[in-house]
Amino acid sequence: MSRAKLILFTPGPVRTPPVVADYLADPPVNYHRQDGFRTMFAETERDVKELVGIKDGAAYHATMLISTGTGAVEACLQAFAPLGKGLIVRNGFFGARWVDQASQAGIAHVVLDGDEQQPIDVARLEAVLDADPAIKWVFFVAHETRAGLVNPMVEIGKACKRRGLMVGSDAISAAYAYPIDIEAAELDLTVTSSAKAIQAVAGIGIVFVKLATLPVLAAHARVSQYFDLVAETEKQRKGHETRFAQPVHLHAALRAACDHLKRLGIANHHARIRRQMQTIHDHLAAMGVKSQLDPAHRSWVAVNFRLPAGLEYPEFAQRMEAEGYYLLYGIPGDMTHFQISTIGDLGDEHVAGILRAFDKVLGRARAAA
Repeated sequence: MSRAKLILFTPGPVRTPPVVADYLADPPVNYHRQDGFRTMFAETERDVKELVGIKDGAAYHATMLISTGTGAVEACLQAFAPLGKGLIVRNGFFGARWVDQASQAGIAHVVLDGDEQQPIDVARLEAVLDADPAIKWVFFVAHETRAGLVNPMVEIGKACKRRGLMVGSDAISAAYAYPIDIEAAELDLTVTSSAKAIQAVAGIGIVFVKLATLPVLAAHARVSQYFDLVAETEKQRKGHETRFAQPVHLHAALRAACDHLKRLGIANHHARIRRQMQTIHDHLAAMGVKSQLDPAHRSWVAVNFRLPAGLEYPEFAQRMEAEGYYLLYGIPGDMTHFQISTIGDLGDEHVAGILRAFDKVLGRARAAA
């Protein structure tokens, strides 16, 4: 099997529905200043909010940036930066990335470190915020993908809002994979991506901007030009168009992904992701392949499994590719385990196939051990 046809059991980019490929290859419009593009853009802006679970669509704008999720996070950090010093919570790989990003950009911030195997301790966060009145904003990760760890989004958001702070979240691998409540968390800025559980292709970062927050952010001078989230949100709200030229094909792919999930039903999508992961988990457990992380903290979006002794990730991944499946590592630098995610467009036949591949690859490793 060619590499291009490997079945992806990855947390993003993911295996996409056929209709996404169709729209990517042959978009319904071919220029970003056409009326047809503006119509498509407005429909997508509406649907990504509805599918993520936002009930009051008029209270938020889904601002779409041509970037990965990382670029969208940078836009949020740049939007918060003029407010003063922020706090970034770091209890995993992506929290560490946002700290590095803020440091490189010269954004004033402090860091709250946490255990990579444990959710963020909200009481500890509150104590830090109470001890430092100079903190004006907080940014945290809703779902630490590399560990498969869920952080308490609603509790964190509310704790920050009780103190009058701005708060943003990386919900890149949480959104569309399991129910999240941006409104209950009172988040000002929430980031997701076209490359994850919404099942489009990589290239569009989406920021859910609470519109009541926009005037506060707009009142401050801003440094970034391309990643000026305030200016981009205002432009997109005014005319359903963007400030700069757009790759129409990427927007068409996202439009197709929204249509696909609306037909499927987002609750059915969530349930399928969870059911398939449980099936894989139980099969591996019966083989003696143990999952990592306390089940109470597990997202079931991405789950890490310990490899048998003597088999490390590079060899395991190569053997699985030979069977037609592509899997990622979990925690970077740890070659003793691998990760599975079912958030892509995967049918039960794909799950049955990967279970047979596990029997062959891991069964052989256990026999050799």
